[in-house]
Amino acid sequence: MKFFKTNNKSNENNFENFPAIGGLMVSKMIVDQNIKPRFLYREKRARSEDSGWRIFTGFESEEYTDDPNNIGIYSASTILKIDPSLENILLKGIGSVYERADDNSDWYKVTDFDLEDDFMITNRLTKEWSIEINNLFERSIEEDGTLYYTTGNKSIRLSIWNSNLNREALFEEYKKDVENRDQTKSKTLQQFDFSDSEVFRIGYLIEETDKNKTYNLIIGFSIVDQKVIQTAFYFDEKSDLDWAISTWKNITFNS
Repeated sequence: MKFFKTNNKSNENNFENFPAIGGLMVSKMIVDQNIKPRFLYREKRARSEDSGWRIFTGFESEEYTDDPNNIGIYSASTILKIDPSLENILLKGIGSVYERADDNSDWYKVTDFDLEDDFMITNRLTKEWSIEINNLFERSIEEDGTLYYTTGNKSIRLSIWNSNLNREALFEEYKKDVENRDQTKSKTLQQFDFSDSEVFRIGYLIEETDKNKTYNLIIGFSIVDQKVIQTAFYFDEKSDLDWAISTWKNITFNS
């Protein structure tokens, strides 16, 4: 992926320490004509060095954007030197869409823009377990075998355990762990029980902080006879609690 450079030599923030999110596909109106962006979205990236961000002024015609010569690939620091107001937005996850009315307006979140990969799919976890999840999530397997889905600001880790116990005994065991967990590192904010006739589901919500941010975390257990899926749902915004719960419920077991 070839990056374009600009001659912008601002002595203010050069954003050299901005996280390495990958290349941004940007309308050359922004760089060549110094027109600030007014619309951007982050789609599922085409390759590992791609951030997924597509950034426009809002003045481009369809003919203009259809010409690949009018789109350049730039680093985040290059675009942030042109418009520092994007600093927080560029850290938002896949599926994010933002717009503003003019150069001096606040950015606002767009909810009615259709992204190409924004649809639900069913992923087979094992022969018996499956999950229904948005196709925007990128899937990978970590070194320890944990299955990982992420958009950047929402993530899921799944581990599957086998046991000799039936689901009633497993449920009581995990229920005791949830109710008696150590509160010194992170306080339990909410407990959940979404059990149904097929799967027992129990878990809890906490808040954690790393060196960069504070985020919400649901630890959930989906239980059937002799099998447990442990899931960790990470999400930056409290408004995504419903997403975490609905995705958890969409982990199903087919005997």
